[in-house]
Amino acid sequence: MKALFTLLAFAVCTLPLQAQEGHPLSGTWQGEWDGHFLTLILSWDGKTISGIANPGPVTQTAVGSVQLDSSDWTVTVDTELKDDNGQPFRFRASGVLDNIGSPLRVLNADWQAGGKQGRLTLVRQGGA
Repeated sequence: MKALFTLLAFAVCTLPLQAQEGHPLSGTWQGEWDGHFLTLILSWDGKTISGIANPGPVTQTAVGSVQLDSSDWTVTVDTELKDDNGQPFRFRASGVLDNIGSPLRVLNADWQAGGKQGRLTLVRQGGA
């Protein structure tokens, strides 16, 4: 009986560890588009998704607009990024969020920037 009680106590204590944390887009996301590395650090304040793109001394910018449609898990990012010379340009990506229940979520998206377009995969970094 004591062993059963110990097992139940352990199970009750570890159940909260399995729960999904926070908003599905909150955290650090990284990927590559057209030979450029992209980092997005996103957070949810209860109303909007905000954050910064490419943190660093020269290229960091506030993320413009991030929209999530939870009915089909589509995400749209529309923001201004900076090139290597610090000059701004418009970047837009739209795609579908995968692995929703995992800390290592993936956003597979199509991007457009500077007259070019392509495919992008952003991976949420280890529970960040």
